[in-house]
Amino acid sequence: MGNIYSSKIGGIKECWVLKITLNAGDQPLPNIADFGRATIGINYCLYNESEHKKKLPVTPDLHHIETIEKNSVSFDGECAQQWKVSAQSPMPFEFPLTKSEYDEAYSVVIWADPFASAAFFREGNWRGVLIIDKISQYKHDESDGVVNKHVIDITVKIAQSVISYFLDLVETYTTPNFKPLKEIHDAIKRGDRDAIGKLGVLGVSIGSNNNLDYATRNDIGDGFINLLDGDLYDKDYWISESKRTKNPYNIKWGESDISRYDFKAPISKLYGAMMRIGNDGRIYSNEGFSNLNWGIVGYQLEVGSDRMIKYAHMDVTSGDQTHDDVATRDGQKAAEIAANTSTDEPATYPKTLDRRALFLFTVNAISTNDLYTHVGVSKYQKQREAQREKERQKFMNREWYR
Repeated sequence: MGNIYSSKIGGIKECWVLKITLNAGDQPLPNIADFGRATIGINYCLYNESEHKKKLPVTPDLHHIETIEKNSVSFDGECAQQWKVSAQSPMPFEFPLTKSEYDEAYSVVIWADPFASAAFFREGNWRGVLIIDKISQYKHDESDGVVNKHVIDITVKIAQSVISYFLDLVETYTTPNFKPLKEIHDAIKRGDRDAIGKLGVLGVSIGSNNNLDYATRNDIGDGFINLLDGDLYDKDYWISESKRTKNPYNIKWGESDISRYDFKAPISKLYGAMMRIGNDGRIYSNEGFSNLNWGIVGYQLEVGSDRMIKYAHMDVTSGDQTHDDVATRDGQKAAEIAANTSTDEPATYPKTLDRRALFLFTVNAISTNDLYTHVGVSKYQKQREAQREKERQKFMNREWYR
C-alpha cells in the first residue's frame, strides 16, 4: 500500500483514509444463526475511473442480457475488518489509503463475508455487493492540529441477506405458523380435489392475479386447460380475499392471501429483480426463490414437486420453464432435509423446518447452479433453441419429407 503518512511544514502530518460507517437499517440485521458466525468481514476494493469502466463497462439491464453478462464479475478485496453483528450502531471502520489511491479514487465496492451474510442499502434496494461510483462527493478533510486527515466518508445501512429474508417468508407462510396452508393441506387429505385452487395455481404472480379481470381470465382458463385435476383456480376464494385489500382493482402482495406463496413481489421490493448475494460474480434472479418456495409448498401439502411442476406448466404465458422446474425440485429436497432435522412428529404436515438446514441447502443450491442466474437461464434457453433448430433442420432434410 506504500506510505500512508506524509510530513508537512510545522511537523503536521497528513493521511488518507476510506471510512465506512455501518448503520442499522429498517430491516433485521444479519442473521448470525443462519450463517453460523457472530462476526462478518467487511471487505472493500477501490477503483480509479479507468479501472472502474474496464471492470464495469455498462449498466446492467434486464432487457439486454449481454449487459448483465458484462457485469457478472467478482471483485478483488484490498482489505477487510471484522464486525460483530451485535455491536453498536453506527460502527465506523477506517482503511488507510495512499495519497494516489485517494486522489484517483472513482468507485468503491463493498461486500460482506461469509457469502449471503449481509446486504447494504442503496438506491431503493438492499444489495449483497454495494457499488458506489463518482465518490468525489464523499471526500472531505478533518484536522486535529496534529494530523490532517483526508477522508472518503461513506455511511451505509446494513441488514440481513436476501436468503435470510427468504427464510423469514418461508417460516411465516410455508410452515405450521400459517393456518391457511394447513387448511389447504387437510382439505386435500380429505379428498377435496378443489382445495389446491386456493393457491391460485394459474395466477401465482401478483402481477397476473391482482384484479377481478385477471381472476376471471384465470378461472375461465382453468376450465379449458384442466379437465381432470379439480379446480386449480378458486375465483370465489379470490373474491373473498380481495375484500380484505385496500384496492380490489389493484391488489398488492401481502394485503391478503392472494398469491401469498409467490415470493417474487416482496423480494423484488426489497432486493430487486437483479441481485448479487455475495462476491461470487453472479447476478441472481428473484424467481429462483419463489420457485424454491413452490417446491416447499408442494412438500408441505404432501402434493410433491412433480404435481407442483405440472400445475406451473399450465400457465400458458410462461416459456421454457426448465429453470423453474429445477428450483421447484430443489425446494422439495430442501424441505425434506429441513424437516428431517426438526422435532416435529413425522406424520404431521405442514412440518416445522429447521432454518439452519434450509439456509445451507439454499446457499449451496443457488451458488452451484447457473439456472438461478439471469445469464445462466439465457444461455440455457439459447442452447435449447439451437438444439431445436438443429433437430428441425435434420427432420426437413430427410428424403421422405422431401
